[in-house]
Parts: sequence; structure tokens; C-alpha cells
Amino acid sequence: MRAGLGIATRQPGAAAVEDAVEAALAGIGGAKPDAVLVAASAALGNRALSELVARVADGVDCEAWLGASAEGLLLADQEIVGLPGFAVAALSGIRAELFSCENLAGREAEAGEEIADQLSALPEAGDRLIVFVDSLRLALGPLAGSLGRVAGPGQAMGFGASEIPGGAPQIWGAGDFVEAGCSGLWIRAPRPPEIVVTNGSRALGEEMEISRVRGHWVLGLDGGPALPRLCEAAGTRVPSALTAGTLARLREPGAANTPGSGVVRNLTGIDPEREGFAVPVVPVEGDRLCFVRMDSVAAREDLGIRLAALDPEPASLGLYFSCRSRGQALFQHAGLESGYLARALGPAPLLGMMGAFQLAPNPLGGAPLVHTHSGVFARFAC
Repeated sequence: MRAGLGIATRQPGAAAVEDAVEAALAGIGGAKPDAVLVAASAALGNRALSELVARVADGVDCEAWLGASAEGLLLADQEIVGLPGFAVAALSGIRAELFSCENLAGREAEAGEEIADQLSALPEAGDRLIVFVDSLRLALGPLAGSLGRVAGPGQAMGFGASEIPGGAPQIWGAGDFVEAGCSGLWIRAPRPPEIVVTNGSRALGEEMEISRVRGHWVLGLDGGPALPRLCEAAGTRVPSALTAGTLARLREPGAANTPGSGVVRNLTGIDPEREGFAVPVVPVEGDRLCFVRMDSVAAREDLGIRLAALDPEPASLGLYFSCRSRGQALFQHAGLESGYLARALGPAPLLGMMGAFQLAPNPLGGAPLVHTHSGVFARFAC
């Protein structure tokens, strides 16, 4: 497998994007690409994005190409957040097919069947689905379950595309805008890419069992009321003093400390009368929960550990889906996070996209997990 990357920054125009396409194709020796990935910062705006995507469509001879708007771009030598940026990655030496599902709101569970109908064969072990998802208008639980069913023994990863200023998230499949849905690539590489999840949250105490729930509300932990446990972990006796920095990490029973098994969620409500708190997903009795805070030191340590566990063989491409809460906002230095990733890749290009959430394989099997405050890294071998 080979990969090339072209970048256009500083309010890129048509000529700059054409140069980026040429650079990406040059990275694969000028060959016809088997797949193309396009990342555009949401700061470009709707009109500019549409024009630039049209330039890519004119410049690549490839049906399996996928693009989306991102909160920011993470590249080997720079981090572009809140500023114009455009990147094109060309891949060769793989098998790739495009799929797209539009207007999925209310029927997210049907996505897998639609995707299966569009593919020439069902994914096998070692195959990957790279999926870009509308982050505003879809129910992620049913969608993730449906993606898991179509991936079968393969694995799905991806991210939630970011909304542009005053508009919706932008996703394109082979140059066509995908409305309120998802689009992705089924990829079969000579060597399946390794996927790792990094989080970097620091635990505020031990994991507890969720013992009582009602809808989105966690009312009991380890057999006792949940809110006092939260206040104790956050170091306050007054629920109103709780800060947005206190988060909840949830795991399925039996996951223990398996890397990538925990998902971090914001707290979305406090109920002093019922002595509970709410999370944006429906919690399950028996799952494990730990209160955490994001921490720059813990984030560096965890990222380093996850990258060190990767196979040291030469890489052809690094693909990274990161939360918009990470990058400089978490690591306190622009380019530090992407620098870690670049060192793990050597001379191979890095394409990172920051969005609302990240999809990654569940290490326990089944549907992919929906992560926030996390990074999902795929390292493709040569």
C-alpha cells in the first residue's frame, strides 16, 4: 500500500486545492488512486467547501472517495483549528468501495442493510469500514449497531463531521453531498491497519457498578445514591458547585481495563431530589462507571503508551479521528498531539480530523463504540 497527502491552507482557493490533489497523487507515484480521503475545515464555509470539493472531483479519477467537514485538521507538522484548511489523501494498493446513506434520521437502524446492498461483497475479518457521520441529526446508538452488523467480522471506525458556521455538517461521497446521513469506504488492505484508542482522562476514584437507572439518569452506584458519589469524587458537598470538567467513563461488564473499552461522556443534568445525574446515553444497570477529568499529562502518557504498542514495521499512512476537545485545548501546545503521531509514522503522511465524536471497534466485539474526548488512530502498513 502507498499513500500521498496534499495540503492547502490560508484560505485555499481552486489553484491551491488543485496543487494539493497533484501532491497527493504524486505520493502514490502518479498512479490511479484506489481511494481518496478529503478533509476540509468547517471554517471554510459552505460556499467555499462546495467549490473546492468540485475541484477535487475534477482532479481525481476515482469512484471511492470520501470527504467531510472537520472542526480542525491534525497534520504531521501543524494543527489547523478554527482556520481554513484542506487536505487530500490518495491511497493505492488496496481494494476500496464507497457507500452512502442519506436522510437516515429516524431510520438509523436501516443503514447497515443499505450499505450491504451497495457493496460487492460483505466485509471479512481484517477489512475496515471508514465512516463519516452527520453529527447533529442522527441517533448514534441505532446507527452504531447497524454499522456493527454490516461490518461483521471486520471493524468500523470514523468520526462525526462538524457543522459549518450557520449550517449543517458536510459529507461527500464521490463528490455528491450526503444529506443527514453517513458515507464511508469499505477498505481491504494487504495488511489490516492497526487501530488504537487514546483517551487521557484521569480517574477520580474507583469504578463502581451502576445499580439503578431511569432513562438517561444514573440514580444508584454500588447500591447507594449516585449523586453523593459524584460530589465525593469531584471534591464538593454542594451539587451546584459541580463543574463541567467532571465527566463519566462507562464500560461494559467484564471489560476490566481493556484499552478502548471505556467511553467518556459529559454530565448533562443533576437532580438533587432523586440524588442522581444524567448522561447523554442511556446507562445500563450492571455497567461500570468511573468519574474522570481530562488531564494533559494523562493524555500524553496514554497516547504514548498506545502508540508504543503498535507494530514497528514501516507505515504508509496514519489516519486519526480526534475530539474537538483535544489538540491544543487539551495538550496545551499546538502540534504536540500530532507530533506524537508523526513520530509513530516516520516519513508516512498523517491525516487527522477533529469532530464531535469518534467511532472505534469495541475490543469486546459487536457494534463499534461511540467515543468522545478521545482519539482513534489507524496505522496502515506499507
